[in-house]
Amino acid sequence: FYHRVYMGRLIYRSSLFIKENNMRIKNKGKAKEWLRAVIDAAVILLIMFVFLWPTKVEGVSMCPSVNDNDRVAICRFAAFADMYGRGDLVVFDMDDYKENMIKRIIAVGGDTVLIKDGNVYVNGELVHEDYIQCYTDGYVYMSVPTDSVFVMGDNREKSIDSRRFGTVKKDDIYGKVLLRYFPFNKITIFG
Repeated sequence: FYHRVYMGRLIYRSSLFIKENNMRIKNKGKAKEWLRAVIDAAVILLIMFVFLWPTKVEGVSMCPSVNDNDRVAICRFAAFADMYGRGDLVVFDMDDYKENMIKRIIAVGGDTVLIKDGNVYVNGELVHEDYIQCYTDGYVYMSVPTDSVFVMGDNREKSIDSRRFGTVKKDDIYGKVLLRYFPFNKITIFG
């Protein structure tokens, strides 16, 4: 009889031990699932931060290409790697203005810009700008420093741009605009 009670207690304790170990294994499995989910989320956020960062357009200086309250996705990697050029839309910071600006690159470092009689010339050649619908006023003649770009808004009459504040340093550029994703009926992929 004593032997049966002892065996019963031993079996009972063994079953408790097995249950505790199974719970530990299940908890380790759940912990691994959570860890994997956190790592996946971090990778997705990193990819979004580098390649597709959402930005809201504020103002009308880039109409009709992008409008006030449009949402665009910028590639921050393009800014890190200097993967932008003439004609590209970029988002940058200007210290004198509270919001980030979005403008089109007209000239890059080493170029000479001439704005005269409503026309824009880069390195002596007339720039054909089918994306603007108004007159380019002002007179500008300048060489763009190698560490900078010359930018203008597509809505030249309403744009505060390099004609007013000068060139933009490459270090101030956050990213290149890749995509307008809102409003949905105007989804556009930019070059």
